[in-house]
Amino acid sequence: MAIYHLNVKNISRSEGRSIVAAAAYRAGEVLPNEAEERLSDFGGRRDVVASEIRLPAGAPEWMAERSRLWNAVEAAEKRKDARLAKEVEFALPIELPRAEWLVVARAMADAYTAQGFVVDMAIHDDGARRNPHVHMLMTTRVVGPEGFGLKIRSADGKQFVTEARALWERIANAALGKAGLVVTIDSRSYSKRKLEQLPGRHRGPNPQERRARRIHAQREREQMAPREPDEDLPVPDPDGSPIHPRELAAAEGRMLDDMHRPALAEVAHAQGDLEAARATVDHQNALEMGEDDAAAYRLAPENMLDWLEDKTRPEDVPTLERWENHLDWLDTDRQEPAAGPDDNRWSEPDRERR
Repeated sequence: MAIYHLNVKNISRSEGRSIVAAAAYRAGEVLPNEAEERLSDFGGRRDVVASEIRLPAGAPEWMAERSRLWNAVEAAEKRKDARLAKEVEFALPIELPRAEWLVVARAMADAYTAQGFVVDMAIHDDGARRNPHVHMLMTTRVVGPEGFGLKIRSADGKQFVTEARALWERIANAALGKAGLVVTIDSRSYSKRKLEQLPGRHRGPNPQERRARRIHAQREREQMAPREPDEDLPVPDPDGSPIHPRELAAAEGRMLDDMHRPALAEVAHAQGDLEAARATVDHQNALEMGEDDAAAYRLAPENMLDWLEDKTRPEDVPTLERWENHLDWLDTDRQEPAAGPDDNRWSEPDRERR
């Protein structure tokens, strides 16, 4: 059975309310709050199905911008106990197709724009169709080309509430009938309909249930989250994404295996083969080297690899040992004096010559 629910209330400054914050909450947006010099941030809400502002005839176009509209309302009201807006909130029958929600919400809002109200409406649903409903925030002053004028006094009193309840009944039942449904809603109380049935009581939010839902949602997020946070992975790949420690350790293991693996299968059989030795050395030199290995190589003695290719002839050894620190003997074009019969040694260089 379709359930009827409609509630009318005021957004009043005397209760410490801010109309900018109220509008941001219902629309699920971030609005600059000029009176409080801060942002009213309710962005990211997932239960806001749709939201829009409906303007009466003759209203300036800037009122269709939510931020400018409600900040202008705050500026227009000077009293500390001013009534900033009127809100009509009503439940959508769960039997009503989802495609009709925006249609009936606009029909309800347009009934008030015809009376001169600016209506900021928002449709909320939790995604499970348990409690779809509509919020309508309405300005309380006459709208003209230059802004706001006098208060609309027709919004005061019990008659406004009675007419709103009857209006929603007509609009909702027409939509239900158009959808081919036989269910209806009734704005009258059980006593006026002479029904021996206790009226339902609006329970309101249950703090314990909300806390339990938050704990359950937090546990689900923790289970879906990666075991190791990305910020604990210090090594990035070429694209900037962090590399998992297991992948890094595997890569280091492969690198070490390649470094210690024999370069050629036939090296063990190539005893005294100079070409095989050179090929082995070239392959080892082509391997990638870590920073520690590279530093050790740079600090190694210069003569560490002299055994690889030594072209010194035995007859040159005495000369090299004697003239270790002089290179004059490399100048082959210089004519040396002929040696005497008793002098088979090289002459001493002229140390005074420059």
